[in-house]
Amino acid sequence: MPKIVDHDQYRRELLNQCFELFAEKGYAALTMRQIAQGLGVSTGTLYHYFPSKEGLFEQLVRETTLQDIQNAIAAGQHECVLGRIEAALEFVAQNEDFLRKKMLIWIEFYQHQHRESGAPIEVFQAVWQESKQQIAALLGLDDPQLMGFLCCAVDGILLHRIYEPQSCSFRDRARLLVDMVRLYLRDRGSLPTLNN
Repeated sequence: MPKIVDHDQYRRELLNQCFELFAEKGYAALTMRQIAQGLGVSTGTLYHYFPSKEGLFEQLVRETTLQDIQNAIAAGQHECVLGRIEAALEFVAQNEDFLRKKMLIWIEFYQHQHRESGAPIEVFQAVWQESKQQIAALLGLDDPQLMGFLCCAVDGILLHRIYEPQSCSFRDRARLLVDMVRLYLRDRGSLPTLNN
């Protein structure tokens, strides 16, 4: 009897394994042949699931972002906005190394693909558009400015920890960020509705 293959599941497994290859070697340094060798599959198998290295990478961006959001949602079941924000920041703290690697891979991809033009990368824009509503729902925020600021702040903290890994932990910076959000919400008159 022939083996039944769940192609979607197999594609996701290949993507998960690709992440470490990109983290170790970088986007620009890898060819599809090297990726196939690293995964232990033929190049034909790889091309069956992914039309190109860029296509593979774009699917990796989507998959890992979706997984991160789903994992953060599972970890962030709190009644108040500040509790959900704290839980999301704790999720980031627990996954700091992975998330920093992911950010650096994305930056390297951007540099390789669009260094000259400076044009935004469509996959990043699309993933942000797809995920920002989920992030807003996760955090319980209906303030797009605040949500955008929080995402920028988290990205900044992750990058800054490359420069000064010993000076302050992610959790220390996250506590300060939560205090800032608390003051912001209080100033806007949103604090009394946090327990809703």
